[in-house]
Amino acid sequence: MMKKVLIITYYWPPSGGPGVQRVLNFAKYLPKYGWEPVILTVRKGEYPAKDPSLEKEIPAGLKVYKTKTFEPFALFKLISGKKQDDKIGTYILSEKSPNLVTRLSKWIRLNLFIPDARVGWKRYAVREGMKIIRSENIDLILTSSPPHSLQLIGQALAHQSGKPWIADYRDPWKEVVYNQNLKRTAFAECKDRRLEHDALNAADGITSISKDILHLLESKCDHPQNTCLVFNGYDNRPAPLPRNACPMITYTGVLSVTRIPTPLLPALRALREEGIRFRLKFIGNTCPELRQLIEENGLTADTEYISYLPHDESIRHINSSDALLLVIDNVPNNKGILTGKLFEYIGAQRPILAIGNPEGEARHIIDECQCGEMIGYNDTEGAKNILRKLHAAWQTQTPAYPFTNSSRYSREAITGDLARFMDHVLTLHAKKTTL
Repeated sequence: MMKKVLIITYYWPPSGGPGVQRVLNFAKYLPKYGWEPVILTVRKGEYPAKDPSLEKEIPAGLKVYKTKTFEPFALFKLISGKKQDDKIGTYILSEKSPNLVTRLSKWIRLNLFIPDARVGWKRYAVREGMKIIRSENIDLILTSSPPHSLQLIGQALAHQSGKPWIADYRDPWKEVVYNQNLKRTAFAECKDRRLEHDALNAADGITSISKDILHLLESKCDHPQNTCLVFNGYDNRPAPLPRNACPMITYTGVLSVTRIPTPLLPALRALREEGIRFRLKFIGNTCPELRQLIEENGLTADTEYISYLPHDESIRHINSSDALLLVIDNVPNNKGILTGKLFEYIGAQRPILAIGNPEGEARHIIDECQCGEMIGYNDTEGAKNILRKLHAAWQTQTPAYPFTNSSRYSREAITGDLARFMDHVLTLHAKKTTL
């Protein structure tokens, strides 16, 4: 008999982005491991990007419950002069703005909406969640964040229902990238720290996408916790190598000021002076600082900018590229950053040119899979060496890297890891309640 898990997620189709990919694929593969998922999400979310094409990937027969929510973003858009249909990414909090009204609205968001601006969904989600738990005979609750206010929902539902609860963290809570350089009042900092602490200690199990984030979360618990490493993964399959007029390097996703591929640009300029030419393609939002550096290095004619694309179209661009660019945010506490695009790149079996922390987990996975190389944030010479290797492979139409040990990162295999942990948590909870 199938066990049932209530998965609570803010990001769900038509939302786009990596957050929805993780949960959508859990829902897709969990039935293979004896778990029937039931989804609780918002009816009208404020999404940084929309991707209606993902709706066709929702498994047939999957029960999806939606509730209304309270969102402060309408007020933020009003006082900051944005249009109501403008998309607001999380990175906007770390952007500098000369506008006093915009700075004030960010201050309100940081200090009054704790832990985040989705906290207004809590009362609606808890009320609906309790109805679902009773009517669907739910065995276990799973919340996936950010937004981390979802962990408050899971905590409340577990307390009220007595059901076991697993808290899944795609990013750390207080140390999430877009919060690291932001100043809050002492009261807001204290409240956020307390909410994080209480949620971590209340969970029956904790999962995360990287070892470093998992260790960070464990260090904040008062007692040893049940934890499990559940990576992001890939679903796409490799396509035949393209035949481009010159090698194409593609990046997909947001490129904020903390993700500028600093050493790559002068390396490309230097190689072009030697007669070795590449083209760059950026798919997604790019910051003005990147475009300025592209221009300063004389690469504008060789660079293509494409706005956000649906996931399936993004995959087509990945498969038509000769190499893929990965940039880990240049911020403190970045060793555990494992973006979803890393695994999609691995699944495409295109060489990865990565820029980031050489001691980070992304570097170890790239080395393990022999799918590319990672250089430091200022290693222009290292970038030149990789580019020469990529160019030689393009000329001979041979693989630049062998690609090994990647099958363990398929989304089906990773969902199996989660299902086994869910079984473990459910068993432990049953023993605890019978004592």
